[in-house]
Amino acid sequence: MTGNRVCAFALATAGALMCAASPALAAKYDGQWSMVARTTRGHCGVIDIGMGVKGGRIYSTGGSFAFYAIRLGGRVSPSGRVNLKAVAGPRTASGTGRFRHFAASGTWHGRGPSGLCSGTWSATRT
Repeated sequence: MTGNRVCAFALATAGALMCAASPALAAKYDGQWSMVARTTRGHCGVIDIGMGVKGGRIYSTGGSFAFYAIRLGGRVSPSGRVNLKAVAGPRTASGTGRFRHFAASGTWHGRGPSGLCSGTWSATRT
């Protein structure tokens, strides 16, 4: 009986530590980043975006597209993998990529009133 309790306690503790560790490990990417989204298909051009990361969560710190403020959201995993979404008025985009200590990059695709766009993005820690 005592062995089962010890085993249950050990599993519960390990589960709690794993859940708590992810944001702490992803925090190594915390800070301010300067992001540039470049269009390779479509006519969205080059878009400068201010990006922040806190506790592995992505948020926007500046930038606009077609007179709309850009809102960013997403997560950076402890290994640096990222999934993000951007909204600027009626336009939406999704992206994936990877963060390194001082730089990040990936691909994106989006949709808006004038059609589809896609391309690459890169970011550097500021």
